[in-house]
Amino acid sequence: MTKLSLAVCKDFRTFAEVKTITQNIMNGTKLIWKKRVLLTIAAMVVVLGAWSQNDAISREQADKLDSVTVKLMNQQRYEDAIKAKERELTILKTLYGEKDSTYIRQLAFSAKLYYRNKQPKEAANIVERAAQLYADNVSNSNDLYAFYLDNLSLYQISIEEYDKAKENCRKALTIYEKLGRKDHDLAVILMHMAESSHYVGENNEAVKYELRALNVISNVYGKHSDEYLEELPYLQKYYDALGDKKNAEKVEESYNRLEKEKKEGYVDLPELIDFKTPEICRQHNDDAMSCIVYYLTHKLSAPQIDQAGQYIIKWSSASEDVMIMMGKELSALVGTRTSMPYFVAYLASYSYYCLKNNVKELDEQQFMNAIDVLLQFYEPNRELTGKVELLDNYLRLQKKGKLEKELAKVFASQKSEQK
Repeated sequence: MTKLSLAVCKDFRTFAEVKTITQNIMNGTKLIWKKRVLLTIAAMVVVLGAWSQNDAISREQADKLDSVTVKLMNQQRYEDAIKAKERELTILKTLYGEKDSTYIRQLAFSAKLYYRNKQPKEAANIVERAAQLYADNVSNSNDLYAFYLDNLSLYQISIEEYDKAKENCRKALTIYEKLGRKDHDLAVILMHMAESSHYVGENNEAVKYELRALNVISNVYGKHSDEYLEELPYLQKYYDALGDKKNAEKVEESYNRLEKEKKEGYVDLPELIDFKTPEICRQHNDDAMSCIVYYLTHKLSAPQIDQAGQYIIKWSSASEDVMIMMGKELSALVGTRTSMPYFVAYLASYSYYCLKNNVKELDEQQFMNAIDVLLQFYEPNRELTGKVELLDNYLRLQKKGKLEKELAKVFASQKSEQK
């Protein structure tokens, strides 16, 4: 019997009475305990709800600060952007801790703000911290980790820590090459590898990496692109540093030629290949689209119009991604030298809408859109080629508002001829 029940025994004459009152007390104690438990649980639910609400509010505040940071950065108000980002980082660290990937990503972004605010030392320290956190808690072998190391190398170049910069860039390159990507980001890492090699006096290495970077840029953007032309002088710089005047002069000549060609309207079109299989065609759909856009947006006197036209003809004839309808009426475009360029334009406009809409055949409205593009190509070029009766007739009907009705008949006829 408890001390409580012993005390109660003094006021009762029988054990039965004592037992009864003791049981009642114990039951009352249990009820009180249960009530306390229920109240505690209810309180916990309220607190947890408040925590959840505070978490949502805080994350919302962090997201708003992130948007503010970007706006301030775009306005080149870097000091204000840094303050906003630091407030955001405080919230994220409180919510999730510094091992969280969201916090680490925003920490690395803050380094960019310091760099643009001409504080490269602070930028280097911050992104180095971000890279270490990311390696320890997320991954030390993915693209984001490679980017952090590459950014660190860039900032270290700015503060003349060239050996460290080269080593971090080498690590970034090793990781990124294993991913098998040959894209813009690979080119940037190679450019920084070349630059850091140059600053440690390894100009042969600088030339090697710069040539690789330019090759990637050429494949991604083309040799007449701003990206390629902006980078090419660095290759000349590294040849000069080697004392290789001959190659430095060749690079300068190449730069001047490409600049001149660009002003004359040259663009980087793919070289014609042998489309042996539909799969090869599919691999070059983007190249085909480049030729299609060039052909339809240039006059027939443009310097690369034949190159684009030949690519379109050979690709479309072998591709299974476009099944071009060619009824009796439009087949007439093949018949003469005057109309042949417009046959190619029809192939191009039809293929354009197939690739754009990811369909093999066009429906009636898409077919009408393709003919409209063909007519837009014909009007400025007919002075060069001479008139084509079919297309002139389409233009007359278009002016009268009767072309759609005529093209609906043409479309239906082509569909029936296919059966």
